[in-house]
Amino acid sequence: MYIAFLILLFTFMLAMPIAKALKEKKSKDVARADKRHGINYYRVLAGMWCSAIVVLIMSFIGGISLADIGFRAISFTHNIWFTAITLAICGLMLLSSLYTLIVSLASKKFRGKKKAELTNDDVANDILPRTTKEKWLFALMSFSSGICEEFVFRGFMMFLLLAIFPEIPIFLIVLIPSVIFGIGHLYQGWQGVIQTGVVGAILMCLFLATDSLIPVMALHFMLNVSDMFLLSEKKEDKPSLHL
Repeated sequence: MYIAFLILLFTFMLAMPIAKALKEKKSKDVARADKRHGINYYRVLAGMWCSAIVVLIMSFIGGISLADIGFRAISFTHNIWFTAITLAICGLMLLSSLYTLIVSLASKKFRGKKKAELTNDDVANDILPRTTKEKWLFALMSFSSGICEEFVFRGFMMFLLLAIFPEIPIFLIVLIPSVIFGIGHLYQGWQGVIQTGVVGAILMCLFLATDSLIPVMALHFMLNVSDMFLLSEKKEDKPSLHL
């Protein structure tokens, strides 16, 4: 049963981003006129929570508890060097995220600089929010990705890998979900795939070091929500969400 779950999970996680990337590639030549955002926050939210619900159903069928997946108290079970290095890297990522969030919220000059840097970045311009409504939706999307993606890509996938391959090396436990996680962001281009794959590997190391999904979800949320105020709000952009 666990093998079937893993195959279904891999198939779904690989098929969806590839289909999405192909669809976006086809639509690149279409004039976008007033369409400023290529991302639909509502659709992304629905997709993430549907994936999490599917995994919850599989967990129920397979008799897998939330504790099995990673909803448990923090404990340090790996060697001290792996744990120390992982916590140091994650601490720096957290501080960087907090700095970006605070400075982008407080400094108009910083936002202007970022806007200039992101002028030719289609992915960033598609994702980053500009209106108050979009910022609230972006925060909700960041929270949802922290919960759902960690639940699926780290917790559930690691449980399946260990259940099916008890002797699997630790580097494969880190590598396999991270590759799938990176491919899941294929719509961001190959640079986005590599970047998210590396972040996914660090998050998996944090999961292994703390034996809990809770700090992983918190860090994931902070990494995403730190970009919430990178662009100054524009009132004229209010009709920007496309249903």
